[in-house]
Amino acid sequence: MKKLLSLLVCFVFATMHAQTSGQISYALDFSSDDPNMAMAIPMMQGSTMDLYFIPEKTKINMNMGTFMKMETVIDTKADKGLLLMEIMGSKTATELKDLSSEDADKTDKTKIETTTETKKIIGYTCTKTILRDDKGNETILWITPEIKASLKGQKQFGTAALNGTPLEFSAKNKGMNIHFTATKFEKTADPKIFSLVIPPGYKTMTEEELQKMGMGQ
Repeated sequence: MKKLLSLLVCFVFATMHAQTSGQISYALDFSSDDPNMAMAIPMMQGSTMDLYFIPEKTKINMNMGTFMKMETVIDTKADKGLLLMEIMGSKTATELKDLSSEDADKTDKTKIETTTETKKIIGYTCTKTILRDDKGNETILWITPEIKASLKGQKQFGTAALNGTPLEFSAKNKGMNIHFTATKFEKTADPKIFSLVIPPGYKTMTEEELQKMGMGQ
């Protein structure tokens, strides 16, 4: 009982003093049981993801090797976002809406199990957390309560209803397994990078058109 109480006190203390702005850099590692997907892995070597966050805003920059670049900006207060993609020189921009209803629906269908297993990642204590969706799929995340980013609308993390920020996790998409591991954390982020204005040179695409192409976020 004393050990459990100590753990709860530490958790509350860390959450009260959580870092609410900054930048986390992740390295990506790929694997696949599908031979056709595995052939694409060499093109994705050196892929990275950067998560920038300030209160009520997040931005993800993802560089998938030489294949694709993607930026997702989310403004939680305005309940909207912007997705920019560049694939083989083709640039598209999609305005994102109704984020609250999407996240609420996903949260309702996701079960979150927080274990007692912990480990250190880039100096932060992380707890092993297991997500289970309504189809029985499991996702393992290592989450620290010491860094508190609003993950609403950022679908890479599985659900926004997390008690902290994942510093290590895996995702599966179209037969490709992607493992994310944090490599660096900086405690500041420039508010100017969270713009929802579409830059010049991008073709506008609706969310429906994006889904039909199988490129939904």
